[in-house]
Amino acid sequence: EDGEPEVIDAAIIAAAQRVEHYEIAAYGTLRTFAETKGDTKAARVLEEILNEEKEADERLTRIAESSVNMQARSAEEGDEEWDEDEESSKSRTQPGRSLSAEDTGRRGKADGPWT
Repeated sequence: EDGEPEVIDAAIIAAAQRVEHYEIAAYGTLRTFAETKGDTKAARVLEEILNEEKEADERLTRIAESSVNMQARSAEEGDEEWDEDEESSKSRTQPGRSLSAEDTGRRGKADGPWT
C-alpha cells in the first residue's frame, strides 16, 4: 500500500505481535483449563505451545527494537519535515503503538514498533 517501506515493516511487526498476544492468551487459558481438569498431558503440550508463542513474540520484539523501529521513526520524521515544508495546513497522523510485553502482564521492555 501507500507509505514508507520502513513504516510498513514496523506495522507488519506490530500486527504479528497482536496475533502472538492473542495466541498467548488463548493457549494460556486452555492450559489452565486442562490443569483445572487434571489433564496433565494436555496441560504439558499446551505449555510447550504457549512457550513457543512467547518466544515468537520476544523474537519480534528483538527485531523491532534492534532496527525496524529506528528505521520507521527516521522515515516518519522525514515525512513530518516534508509535511511541514510542503503542506503545513494538513494534519499528520501519529504512529500507533502495539501491545507491549508489559501491557500484557509480562515484564519486558517491548513497546511495539515505536519504542
